[in-house]
Amino acid sequence: MRYFWILVLAGSLLLNIVAIWAFFNYVKYGGSPLGDIKRKLTGTTKQSAPRVAYAQENAELLAKIERGEADSSRIVFLGASITQRWDFEKFLPEFPLVNRGVGGQLVPGILARYKRDVLELDPKAVIIKFCSINVRPQMPNKVLEDGMTMLAQLAHSNDIVPIVSTIIPSGKPEARIGDFSVADSLSKFNDWVRAFAESNHYPIIDFAAAIGDENGLLPRDCSVDPVHLNDKGYQIVSDAARPVLREVLGGE
Repeated sequence: MRYFWILVLAGSLLLNIVAIWAFFNYVKYGGSPLGDIKRKLTGTTKQSAPRVAYAQENAELLAKIERGEADSSRIVFLGASITQRWDFEKFLPEFPLVNRGVGGQLVPGILARYKRDVLELDPKAVIIKFCSINVRPQMPNKVLEDGMTMLAQLAHSNDIVPIVSTIIPSGKPEARIGDFSVADSLSKFNDWVRAFAESNHYPIIDFAAAIGDENGLLPRDCSVDPVHLNDKGYQIVSDAARPVLREVLGGE
């Protein structure tokens, strides 16, 4: 019995030493102490590489471009979740649109992938569309303005027509975060986009004007939630985009 308790105490002491080591290791380096123990015991550091969105699709399109099989009038539609969910074959089948929407992505993320998802694909034009998830207390409108400016200027300098767009408003449940008015900030950004497009002679798709209600909000009958569109909503914004796309493509 005596040896049993000695083993129990020794095991307890060992576990406490490991726990203390893990705690200080976590405080000093962050991450997962258990994961670090596993790596030390197994001697492996193998980790799966993060997936690059549209990597395969881009490679296939670039191969078609090289073979001369791609539509030279292609237009990249750059955005977040609303863009990603947009069924172009259903709502805008007459246009050679390339969908490059990534759900949940903010302006910095769009900037980071702009080279591979737009510039390298050498489209005739790019639609630059931000989502209302960017309009938050910690994201000043100046960040969105600078982002839109950079994306438009990069496109223009690479002989790609920049088509800027206003942000589709959110529904009433998402119109305010505490004392911060998402609706007011979003409206101010959209006014800036309209002035930016006019002063630079850029084509603009005014999604907000097309779908917003009398209070500048996303109508409930056009949405599946306070941010995303249903078929009726997509039909409205597609109708708003159609004449602009026709003009950019020269009536094609």
